Amino acid sequence: MARALRLSFEDAFYHITARGIRKEDIFYSDKDKEVFIDKMNETFEKYSFICYAYCLMNNHYHLFLRTPLANISGGMHFLNASYVNRFRAKYNLAGSVFQGRYKSILVDEDSYALVLSAYIHLNPMRAGMVEKLENYPYSSFLDYTDKRKPVIKRLNTSLILNRFSNKTDQAQKMYREFVIKNKKMESPVENAFKGIALGGDRFIEKITEKIKLMGKNREIKETKLISAYNPDEIIEAVSNEFNIKTDELFKSKRGNVYRQLALYLIKKYTASPLKEIGKLFNMDYTSVSVTAKRFGEKMDNDKKILEMIEKITRKMEEEGE
Repeated sequence: MARALRLSFEDAFYHITARGIRKEDIFYSDKDKEVFIDKMNETFEKYSFICYAYCLMNNHYHLFLRTPLANISGGMHFLNASYVNRFRAKYNLAGSVFQGRYKSILVDEDSYALVLSAYIHLNPMRAGMVEKLENYPYSSFLDYTDKRKPVIKRLNTSLILNRFSNKTDQAQKMYREFVIKNKKMESPVENAFKGIALGGDRFIEKITEKIKLMGKNREIKETKLISAYNPDEIIEAVSNEFNIKTDELFKSKRGNVYRQLALYLIKKYTASPLKEIGKLFNMDYTSVSVTAKRFGEKMDNDKKILEMIEKITRKMEEEGE
């Protein structure tokens, strides 16, 4: 069977869903949902995702995201895989947890951001889990109604609230009223074009053109996430590829481009948190982020840096196939 079409580009908006295999639960307890929220925070920070709405149900979840970079596949793979690994270990499980790959629908935020967020937030009420949405803590509804400090650090409520009023408290009240008023709404994603895009005619035309540009490819190629590697393996790969002693990679001295390369690759292509990377290179986590960002920016102006990155990533991808 052909894999579902996956479109990825900068500043794309997505409705993301993933369900448990055979509709089984993916969260056995509230603690599991809290773990998933931690993984969301880690993923959104690592891949620069912006979250506009989310809801965690017992056997599935909904996300409304924007990707400033063309990296939806890498980010979602990291989120689901990191959660599943912990979930399996905790409950001594084997086999699949999710029903295949996550589903993604591109969204025209101008036309559907408001109704999509309402639909996502209404899930617990529609499922009979709560009588009032304020009683369900595992969605972003409480953040929209100012009932708590957001638990998702990269959550943006202003995109939608600003459509009601530029006064925050008034907008929050009006949004709540809108959601409750539409508690019987049908799923807006049922209107998605070929199951891949939700929007007006001009938006669909834009997406159709992108599909045509793909030609025979089923997916637009993205930077491959080398998630199978850990920091030690990347350090070894850099050391071997450039004939550099491992000790040299950890020396904090001016112009140590190989140290910067190793740090950049570890941050970009592994699941290691910034604090762990910092411990490895004897840096604080803020410096890790800044150093990696600056090194990545050098690719635009330094051909040698670009060639180094391409050389080592290509080598690692070949070994991982």
